[in-house]
Amino acid sequence: MGRLDNKIAVVTGAARGLGAGVCRRLAQEGAVVVCADVLDASATAESLAPSASGQKHKAIYLDISDTAAVEKAIAELNAEYGRLDILVNNAGIKQPIGDVIDTTDETFEKVFFTNVRGTLAMSRAAGRIMKQQKSGRIINVASQVGKRAWPGWGTYSASKFAILGFTQAMALEMAPYDVTVNAICPGTMDTDMTKGGFGMAAEQKKRDAQELLQEHIDLDIPMKRLGTADDVGAMAVFLASDDASFVTGAGLNLTGGEQIWF
Repeated sequence: MGRLDNKIAVVTGAARGLGAGVCRRLAQEGAVVVCADVLDASATAESLAPSASGQKHKAIYLDISDTAAVEKAIAELNAEYGRLDILVNNAGIKQPIGDVIDTTDETFEKVFFTNVRGTLAMSRAAGRIMKQQKSGRIINVASQVGKRAWPGWGTYSASKFAILGFTQAMALEMAPYDVTVNAICPGTMDTDMTKGGFGMAAEQKKRDAQELLQEHIDLDIPMKRLGTADDVGAMAVFLASDDASFVTGAGLNLTGGEQIWF
């Protein structure tokens, strides 16, 4: 028996990285997982442990910044499965490192269209179904920089602050319908996004990227390691399970001590 047997879950940004890790852990606990991404997520879907119900996991193409596509996809999934139990909003993009005063409208709009509008569109579409069925779990992957911003990451930080804001509001709105809404706030994770970010920083500082990352681990992460996709998946499973039925409106740090702000 898994903690998520017979649950229907949708994970965005599922093709790789943190999203793929979340999919793995949800499937291990018995859920049927829909792996959504603008990239081909079929390899993720095919790699997952069989669901408890015997229903197959699937991959779908979905651009979360396209509200009409989001509404259509969620409606089709609800018609296919008859319900929607878990939504993990993991999809997101980074920004080019740079000061706020140098940030272009194009960068701002691109980051906010995906990170904020996309997460909102998914939460809104799934939330309507969960409200009607009077049950559900919405889990937003925010960031530690959504609580305490980093210089050079102003637009990305602002997008994650925004996600935490509507996580709190939606949690209060959905609580009467037994729907919880929470956020995971990862620290520095072992992902392509992290490596790309430190690569950009290293180029600006004329440093070696791996050296700069290791220095950050040694000086700023008390547990002396990067977070992993499995770490995020484990927290997502907890928030999706009955064990977290009284947890809502939270932004949970997953940082190895790098971030201890509430």
